[in-house]
Amino acid sequence: MKFAKTAITEVINDLRSQLYSSLTAPIDAMWEQLYISSSQHYLIEGKNNTLGYCCINQAGCLIQLFLKKEHLLLMNKTIKELISSGLINSASLSSNEPKAFNACLFHSKSIKPNTFCFEHLNNKVAVDPELKIKLATSDDIPEIKVFLKEQVGMDDTFGYTENLVTRKEIFVLKQSDVLIATSECRMSDSQPEFADLGIIVNRDFQGKGIATKIMQLQVNRVLRAGRKPICSTTLDNVASQKAIERSGFYCSNIIFDINF
Repeated sequence: MKFAKTAITEVINDLRSQLYSSLTAPIDAMWEQLYISSSQHYLIEGKNNTLGYCCINQAGCLIQLFLKKEHLLLMNKTIKELISSGLINSASLSSNEPKAFNACLFHSKSIKPNTFCFEHLNNKVAVDPELKIKLATSDDIPEIKVFLKEQVGMDDTFGYTENLVTRKEIFVLKQSDVLIATSECRMSDSQPEFADLGIIVNRDFQGKGIATKIMQLQVNRVLRAGRKPICSTTLDNVASQKAIERSGFYCSNIIFDINF
């Protein structure tokens, strides 16, 4: 078994499509766009054919792993060889793909939940008619970047905000000249049934139910577009979890940090 570095090619995209079709729950868009896409991809090769692929970040953390159905018997061996070769020392995987997840558990020394991922009941929800959010424009980009840096420590130097504005997938809530909240509504390219929602509320305005109201509005927007809303939040963000659950979501899978 060999692990050959590769770019994101048609072969990788085809294998990833096979993986996504086998998931028990949709994959989180933030995880997909910020972590998986920036990781090093490897083709997993046998003597005469390609067995599957994996993604590993710079810290040696396994971010995604897929083996073709006819090679699933090699899953445990694949994890073992990734560890013994020094390519990985940990994994961050979701319970929505139990084959790779369970194989990693077999070799784990410790495991801790990282991110809770949610799906919606897909029923229209009541919204606050007074709430007015607007689609962000290119003029909003500098302010949004500063907001992301100040509120969540995200230094967007890689075009993340620009991409969302171009795709018309980020909204802003303002009061006078103050940016109160941003809301992402990402229409997934890899999972065309789903749209991923995300909300950041200015710390000075938290605790007022703003996140819940925005989430409810965005849920209805997604449902009108014929898609299914999904979202996620980290283990320690209890306020976000409450806002998500109040908006009709349930936890369908969890991303765990696994140490070997």
